[in-house]
Amino acid sequence: MQIKKIILVLMCMSGLYASPSWARLIQWQPQIPSALDAFQGNPKALADLTGDQIIIFAHPTQNINLPTMKYGQKIAGKYYSAAVVVPTQSKNVSRLLSNYSNYAGLFPTLKSAEVLEQNGAVSQVKYNIHIPTPIPVLNFKENVVMQHQIQGNSITSLVIDAPVPYGVGKLEWFELSPNQTLITVTQWGDLNHPKGFLFSKILNALPDAKLGIPAGTNGFLIESLQRRFKTFSSETLDHGQLPDLKLSANQIEKIILLSKTTKEPVSYIVTAQRVPFGQNHELMRFSTSYQYYPHSPSNLQNWINAASFQSLFPKQVKEVQVQKLNQHLLDANYKISVGLGVISIPFDFKMRFDYPDLLQNQYTATGGDLKFVRGSMHIRPLQQGSLLQLTSAVKIHDKAPFLLRAMRSMPYHDILPALGANTVLALKIKEKLS
Repeated sequence: MQIKKIILVLMCMSGLYASPSWARLIQWQPQIPSALDAFQGNPKALADLTGDQIIIFAHPTQNINLPTMKYGQKIAGKYYSAAVVVPTQSKNVSRLLSNYSNYAGLFPTLKSAEVLEQNGAVSQVKYNIHIPTPIPVLNFKENVVMQHQIQGNSITSLVIDAPVPYGVGKLEWFELSPNQTLITVTQWGDLNHPKGFLFSKILNALPDAKLGIPAGTNGFLIESLQRRFKTFSSETLDHGQLPDLKLSANQIEKIILLSKTTKEPVSYIVTAQRVPFGQNHELMRFSTSYQYYPHSPSNLQNWINAASFQSLFPKQVKEVQVQKLNQHLLDANYKISVGLGVISIPFDFKMRFDYPDLLQNQYTATGGDLKFVRGSMHIRPLQQGSLLQLTSAVKIHDKAPFLLRAMRSMPYHDILPALGANTVLALKIKEKLS
């Protein structure tokens, strides 16, 4: 289950942008897709698919050209979008997002925001980002300069100078009713040419992390906006129960189409759940991801086996010990080593898997370095191909080993690991099937 560990790094990267000051406005015409492109421009259609959760999905691959690139340069990439419905008027969202100076109180890790230059609807802003941890070598304290442009119900953003050298995004808001607004964020960033010593070291040591960063970054931003406008609530699960999104057949068909078109997962960040562990309950956030594969269920069965993680992540999973308890239950002990160049971090994960049949499992932590882990994998047969449903939640407890406890200082440490883990796992399986 080293996947959970890969995405703990992802939380750091959600705030990773750095630069010196600029203060020179760039003239450009943004050509960023809208989150509504796959919904025929209909915000209600996206809102209906989103429901009470956060939804994250990719766009098809396209050639991306930005004014910060060399003349004629293009990079093939995929934008990712995220959406949430909040109970407020659209004018309140517009007022909030148009005030860049207050972003420091809106997004965790942002400590200050300074408008360097402004001309009408175009502004250039320098942000100071600081993520302190008990381990000095893992601290992040950087600056980023971005250019924002307000256009109607949207704000486009262009990275001017940062560890991610080329990046662009768009925030949009759509009024659904007098007291209900759909907020979306759409982003792309070039992760193949990182700048900055620590950022480069992390991506070089954990290249698979790049698969989960786009979804994690969008999740970071949209979760911040959700918390500003929505009241925090939770539901209580029974023993062995996992959250049920209760998606209709039409919604599943739309999810399949999105994943089939983009070859990426469609993910939900679920509302908070009180999960039973022994005699107590722990508040956790699940993520559920859906990935379409043009393969039969029999071709996917191997990848939901407990021992398959060593084949998927051979550099990190050093050893897997599996003990079969009965026809349906088995225990798996994973010996993990994650090297970040300057340090190597060992982990020990102990998991119990329950296989009711060959197409699904449920798993839970039974010891080791992560106490609160719960999830499932389910292969859904389709007329053509298969849909893999991944549901997981992971939370670092306050008595975990020191290096793990240090990650608790990161924003949303109880949300982004599960989201990124699902994304990385789905895409690594896609690589193997290819």
